[in-house]
Amino acid sequence: MQMTHSSNTGCRVYQSVLPVPEELNFQTDKNYLFLLSDLAVISVIGGQARDFLQGQLTCDMNRIDPNTMSPGAMCNLKGRILALPHVLDWHGYKMILPNDLIVDTIASLSKTAMLSRVVLEADRQLTVLGLRRTNDKDIIPDFPLPLTSHAVTFSDQHCCYAIANDLFVIIADRTTGASLIQKYNEKQQLRGSLAWHHLQLENHHVAIYPETRGLFLPHRLDLPRLGYISFDKGCYKGQEIIARTHYRAKLKHHLQTFIINATQPLMPGSKLLDADTNQEVGELVDYCARDEHSFLIAASILIDHPQHIKIEGHHDIITL
Repeated sequence: MQMTHSSNTGCRVYQSVLPVPEELNFQTDKNYLFLLSDLAVISVIGGQARDFLQGQLTCDMNRIDPNTMSPGAMCNLKGRILALPHVLDWHGYKMILPNDLIVDTIASLSKTAMLSRVVLEADRQLTVLGLRRTNDKDIIPDFPLPLTSHAVTFSDQHCCYAIANDLFVIIADRTTGASLIQKYNEKQQLRGSLAWHHLQLENHHVAIYPETRGLFLPHRLDLPRLGYISFDKGCYKGQEIIARTHYRAKLKHHLQTFIINATQPLMPGSKLLDADTNQEVGELVDYCARDEHSFLIAASILIDHPQHIKIEGHHDIITL
């Protein structure tokens, strides 16, 4: 299926089948399949793969099995997020994350992986799809869908896991993926990565970009509440700072979404300023175009934030 439209968040390109306003218009009695060309798969290979990932990610690898996945964060020693992979055990351990973070993620992990006799490989033979199911009587895949969040169903050819509100991610071989794409395309119920990104932001699931890699602490993105972090597991990179923030710090910021109008280009990681005092009140974490000048944004912002702000480098006053 040819993607004919696109929109950027930072340097990442999100694609769409239809022009942006139409792409985000879903009929409630229909299910939709999403082509997630922005996502890719890293295979983690070796007998010590689980122990290796346990020391690198915030999620508890001991809770991941063929029937259960987990979102997690990969952080640096300062506790700042480098990537937000989905982790599952299907034909070995897999991490699902954006294409434009694959090379840097493998490079960051390669030295420790070598010491653990673990190999990291980008698996380009797999297709990543999203599914939005709102009607059990409409077209659905020919395999069972998971019943609860983070549950996994699988076969040799595919795996499928639930993330939130009847949203599912499907990892499939090329033949299985092509068959699904054809089925939904024939019904005109196919969408691109832009519409999926918009749905993710509505559920407060943000993305990390090359521009924001190493910028945010997990609590600024509400990751503990969203199930990305285990506070019961052993040591992992950045744990000391993350635990100290969780147990000792008084949190002043939270993640919140807004629909805004902006005439100047946005950039993830930009500072948000009080329009009256010019003092910093938060950061722009993520955003998705809704129309030419309308955006759904996710911001890490003061809990008691002003109604009127400016984005760093912009002259427009924005009403939240």
